[in-house]
Amino acid sequence: MTQTAPPDRLNFLFYRFLSSKGLTASAVTSFLIFYMWVIVTKYRSVALAGIIITIYLAVELSFSIPVGHLIDRVNNTKLNFISTFFIIAGFSILIFSEGLLWIYISATISVLGQTLKTDSFSAIIKKHLPEGAFRKANSVNTAASSISSLLGTIVGGFFIIAAPGYFAYFLVAISTVSLLVSFPSQEKSFMKTVGLSTAGEIKSVFSFLRKIVPLLIIALLLNGLFISIDTYSSGLFYLVLKSTPLYYTIFSLSVPVGMALGAPLANFGPLKKDNPLTVSLLLFLFAPLILILSIGRSPLLDIADGLIIGLILPVINIPIFTKLMKVIPYGIYGKTQAFLKVFTSGTSPVMGAVFSFLAIFFRITTVLLGIGILVVPLAVYSIFVFQKFFSLSVEQ
Repeated sequence: MTQTAPPDRLNFLFYRFLSSKGLTASAVTSFLIFYMWVIVTKYRSVALAGIIITIYLAVELSFSIPVGHLIDRVNNTKLNFISTFFIIAGFSILIFSEGLLWIYISATISVLGQTLKTDSFSAIIKKHLPEGAFRKANSVNTAASSISSLLGTIVGGFFIIAAPGYFAYFLVAISTVSLLVSFPSQEKSFMKTVGLSTAGEIKSVFSFLRKIVPLLIIALLLNGLFISIDTYSSGLFYLVLKSTPLYYTIFSLSVPVGMALGAPLANFGPLKKDNPLTVSLLLFLFAPLILILSIGRSPLLDIADGLIIGLILPVINIPIFTKLMKVIPYGIYGKTQAFLKVFTSGTSPVMGAVFSFLAIFFRITTVLLGIGILVVPLAVYSIFVFQKFFSLSVEQ
């Protein structure tokens, strides 16, 4: 008698490409940590170091739609494999020169490769796993991404202190291992797709996006508001809490640690069900958590607060990501995800500038207090939005 595999089982192909993505994600994170420090110490300029983050965001947003078009046209395992060559090429530049211009060029090429790898991996989940495995795959992917961020931060800091001269070689070596485990396989799909012209695909994308406009509004606003934590964290610990760099570093790590721990929670008990009310109630919790950052005066309290924020984020995000993965039609999956990325990530540099501007006129704690208050009506609005979103039917 033949045993049937569980509907949520993750296959070897998933873990193979997840490992490849995790290796390069750690490498890119360590690259950012290492070279931002190099630029600050060598050129005595925070602004020049910050350009790397600008490059990172600009490349992600600029290429998201072209990459989405490729995802809908080409074998995604091949795209994932090819993406690693870009990453290796970008890092290889640094073996020969670490001048400022070459660091920027390296960042551009390697981030382009990582964008292609990350986006094509999402499509690999969609096309190579049964629908019943989507939630578990997103949960594992979220936890792995958080762990990659942590490892990259630690590795970048280690090479700054212990072996700066070998860092570029390390990046190339790690990326080469990623290349070896991401060799392509035959593309398959659990559903047949209907061929559309490019114009027809774009029309279908916007037709789908119109159905989830309220969700996009929430994503846009929340993503913009959460940029405040990244923008103010260093100032909060140095200027307000009068704390040491150690506490600031631990706080920076607390959110990804929380996310790594929180991702498995999305698959247990009542949290495993796509209950829109549960997701909205979790969203309500962000208001007091941000208010704690505003009124709290203990570094340890803020670190614990960051950990709880990290725990809640994946429990909210995973059911939303999973539902989107189910309802986005196969033929326009790449393009739709690209447009979603532009909507959700596009606010990051804009809101970062807005919060930097507000800090000139208001205290950091005052702005955070306002953000905590704004989350409340947003959470109320989400009750109605999530109810409609989770009732969407699957259209292929």
